[in-house]
Amino acid sequence: MIIIRRLNDATLPTDRRAIEQVREILRSRFPDVREKYITDIPEQLTDPLRFRFRTSLLVAENRNGNVQGFSMMYYAPDLHFCYLDFIATRKEIRSGGIGNSLYENAREEARRLGSVGLFLECLPDDPKVCLNPGLLEENRARLKFYEHFGAYPMVNTRYETP
Repeated sequence: MIIIRRLNDATLPTDRRAIEQVREILRSRFPDVREKYITDIPEQLTDPLRFRFRTSLLVAENRNGNVQGFSMMYYAPDLHFCYLDFIATRKEIRSGGIGNSLYENAREEARRLGSVGLFLECLPDDPKVCLNPGLLEENRARLKFYEHFGAYPMVNTRYETP
């Protein structure tokens, strides 16, 4: 059984443990993310003025409190849009609907906020642009995941390179 919950801060010990597990998943799934970004997660939750966005961190936990996946989304209240920065599960989890549930919850939150859209970015699945075969395969899987929900890439934007 998986429970999805929103973390508002790092006050409670259970929330601090969940954030540390999110950091582990983030490091393993996105190794190029700067460490400063990862360590700033608690402050992103509590200081929207400093980071210029309201941060929403959703975690999918099993009954033992082990985080199986997470999504991190930002809301810009002045521009009325949401940006899904990360959605990831533990590396060993390849199916089971956790990513789907997290994405659906993020979309529902964007609707509740009155957002004009939920935006995201994915690296390309073009072998001419992505020369790393392992990364290329991950990019293909990510794009396929979003296409399942009707989200398709915009091409020829000059923003398609890693």
